[in-house]
Amino acid sequence: MKTLQADKAAGNFTKFLSRVLNDQESFQIVKKGVPCAYLVPAGGGKCNSHEFAADVADAGLSIADRRALAAAVRKGRKTLKPLENPWG
Repeated sequence: MKTLQADKAAGNFTKFLSRVLNDQESFQIVKKGVPCAYLVPAGGGKCNSHEFAADVADAGLSIADRRALAAAVRKGRKTLKPLENPWG
C-alpha cells in the first residue's frame, strides 16, 4: 500500500481515484505524518498472503496487537473445513 499526503490526495483526488478504480491500487492517506484514511478499491477486499503480510508489516502494530492478530488468525484457521476433492 502506498502512502499519500492528504494535501496531494485532495488536490489530485480524481487522478488517485482513477488509479484505485482502474489499477486496483490502494493508498494510505496521511496528514502531518499521521495515518487518517485509506483509499482502496470497493468490494476488492481480496489479497494474497504476501500482500496481507506486507500490509500488516506497514501498519505499525504494537507487539501486543501483532500477537492478538496472530492468535485470531490461528483461531480462524481452526474453524475452516478441509478442502474436498471435487473429482471424488
